[in-house]
Amino acid sequence: MKKIIFIVVLLFAVNLYAAPKIDYSKSYQVTSTAASEKYAVFGSFDGNIRVVSYDTSDISLLENAHKKPVISLSFSKDGSFMASASQDDEIIFWDMVDFVEIKRIKKHGQGVRAVAVSPKGDMLYIAFPNSIYEYETSKWVNTAIFEGYDNGIYSIEINSKGDRLAAGSKLGDIYITDINKQEIVKTIKAGRQVIISLDFAGSKNILASGSYDRTVRVYNIDSGKTLNEFSLFSDTIRGVALNNDGSKVLAGSDDGNILIYDLSSGAVKNQRIEGSGEITALSAPKSFKFVNYGRGLAYEEERCGIITYPAKKGIYRKLYSFIGSDIIISENGYMAGRGNMGEYISSYYRGNKESISEIMEKYFRKDKLKIK
Repeated sequence: MKKIIFIVVLLFAVNLYAAPKIDYSKSYQVTSTAASEKYAVFGSFDGNIRVVSYDTSDISLLENAHKKPVISLSFSKDGSFMASASQDDEIIFWDMVDFVEIKRIKKHGQGVRAVAVSPKGDMLYIAFPNSIYEYETSKWVNTAIFEGYDNGIYSIEINSKGDRLAAGSKLGDIYITDINKQEIVKTIKAGRQVIISLDFAGSKNILASGSYDRTVRVYNIDSGKTLNEFSLFSDTIRGVALNNDGSKVLAGSDDGNILIYDLSSGAVKNQRIEGSGEITALSAPKSFKFVNYGRGLAYEEERCGIITYPAKKGIYRKLYSFIGSDIIISENGYMAGRGNMGEYISSYYRGNKESISEIMEKYFRKDKLKIK
């Protein structure tokens, strides 16, 4: 058996004025994420969905979202459509051009587990504990119900062609469903614990999985062959993502670490953001031009959504949420806020003359503030 030598590289070091200590008592827990080439999306414990623009960092709050935690988010390939699912057992299909709700499906009492949007956005897949419902989005007709997932469903994902659906189970099995035939054609054994996260490469039938067993695995689903696996984390894998050609896999864990692993060279880039807390959810566009994830749980002091830019060394942004407002902070002192009426609280980008110290003094509790 060949030995794999892991090369650990510090992708970047972060110092936001020694990370100001803020009162986080009103901040939210990020429970799910999604990414298109234009937007980083954060679903939260409070049921709200926040969309952050890659270009401007403007924050958009999707109105009338969910009443309970958002547990799953999925984009169409071009980013025009998105689906969200919540513990309130409601699924929303969104127009992400105009940021409006297209359709709301209510499945109260059925226990929604995950959603997946087809590459073209013409089909929506909703996973329940032991079945997957298929909807045609032009007419909103329930066109099929896929069954046979004996070990339960905890995550789903669709490949780039829209003809294969992967479902992760409670006992570590990954069921591969042929969407056209509407049947399970392959079962991949992927450990013995819950498969909590799945992602296909953008242009190939390569699938990555993250599990409670602390292991990331990468498969060729045509052959069912395991291409690679690594256990570099000390806790549950909360999110995995593959780039377009499947050459790199991104993974984040409850142990607080995020790794970008090069499958061809075996090199590992260790991406660290200053702060503490578990990685609660993670995603990235197929270009890997940014990564968005949640850090921290409800009982921890630091809870925030973070957007990082692996291709631009040292660039990152943190998103904190308070009742009635959102604020983004970047390493260069850029700040953007959205108040109750939609106005910007403060922003160098928009010509506001307040200094960072003045902003912090005005908007954050002084006894928690620490800036060097």
